[in-house]
Amino acid sequence: MKKIFILIAAATVAVCGCRREAPGNNSQEEGAGSLSLNVSYGGEYRTKAGDVDVNDFVITITRPADGWTKTYDRYGDMDAMLQLGSGEYTVVAQSPDVADAAFDQPVYRGEASFTIRAGEVTPVPMVCSLANMKVTFVLTDRFKNELSNYTVTATNASDFTAADAGIRTLVWDKEKIDAGVAGYFSVAPLKIKVDGYRAIDGSSASSMISITDVAAKDHHVVTLDAQVTGQVGGFSLSLDVTVNEKTSNVDIPGWDEVPVDGGDDSGNDDPDDPTPGDDPTPSTAPTMTWAANPDFAPVPIQDKMDVDIEINVPEKIKTFIVTVDSNVLSEAIAQLCGNDTYSYADDGPYSMDMINDEGAINALGGMIPAGDAINGKEYVLFSLSELVPLVSMLSPAPGSSHKFTLRLSDQKDQELEKDVIFVAQ
Repeated sequence: MKKIFILIAAATVAVCGCRREAPGNNSQEEGAGSLSLNVSYGGEYRTKAGDVDVNDFVITITRPADGWTKTYDRYGDMDAMLQLGSGEYTVVAQSPDVADAAFDQPVYRGEASFTIRAGEVTPVPMVCSLANMKVTFVLTDRFKNELSNYTVTATNASDFTAADAGIRTLVWDKEKIDAGVAGYFSVAPLKIKVDGYRAIDGSSASSMISITDVAAKDHHVVTLDAQVTGQVGGFSLSLDVTVNEKTSNVDIPGWDEVPVDGGDDSGNDDPDDPTPGDDPTPSTAPTMTWAANPDFAPVPIQDKMDVDIEINVPEKIKTFIVTVDSNVLSEAIAQLCGNDTYSYADDGPYSMDMINDEGAINALGGMIPAGDAINGKEYVLFSLSELVPLVSMLSPAPGSSHKFTLRLSDQKDQELEKDVIFVAQ
């Protein structure tokens, strides 16, 4: 059970700031009471939002009756108990940096109303949730192969040329997209423009899409795809968000296909009579890609890891099973999921139905996608970046192997299975 306790402690999603008594002017005034504020945060994007320290949040307390306001630059520097006069108040907590557009800047915000009564302590628990939107890009193999260079520009200004576009616009070059850099925007309709340059002849084409159905916590995963069938059919942009699933496609005028000298032009323009070897219908088979480890080679377990696996399932996910083969983690996860009879020594690897197993969903849903975050989805960012480092906390033997097998099927019963292997140091 000690192992289970460690795992539960490490898997806690809401992180509360450490509070300490701080010296301050706590002299009682007539009719005064006390505020005890406890701030935490929750609600992650599909991809990890990075390190967040609630102690850095800015706190603003307001008394609407007379407009009195007090701001604390850091929650961590506030007194554990604040003396306030009797009355109605509101408190707002938010991230210190709140630019309308910035790379790697999730913004958390929370607001609560409370009443101070004379001689009483008023506890105010407040959870700050995500207040902005996230944008990332996924490139298909065709896009990578056809284009030698490309630029993606996104803005939440009214237009790319608007007066405030300079502070509301982000630009991704090839290096930023290859590195998976995420952009964050305040909530407003988005415009995304793609400028691409074809590898074979340097010709260019552009595409733009507008996203008007936006909300806080949305994660817009934009997939860029380029096709050449006589001419470019266009960049196909599809969107997948955490709140509402959205899809959008756009076609652009493109390039004529460049013939290769000496080639055999056996093309056939009749779609009802394709030539041998032609495949007029794109594959709908599911795929998994791991940008940090394209070959899915075994990797050493470290405190910080990038195990973000992108899963694309055009025909939507029907089943999703995760099997953990680890002589230290399998049994810990089984017990955490409510299976107290499981023993790795007797039963071997432990499998979890991440769509239908309520025990697994409740136990691990805060660390890895589960339940509705997987079922019926066309795109899932399946991250093991938080779960795998826990193996080290369970004292594995150096050199021991710990394997996760991801097995899924789609609505057409097409199946895909990948082994993700980690080695203890």
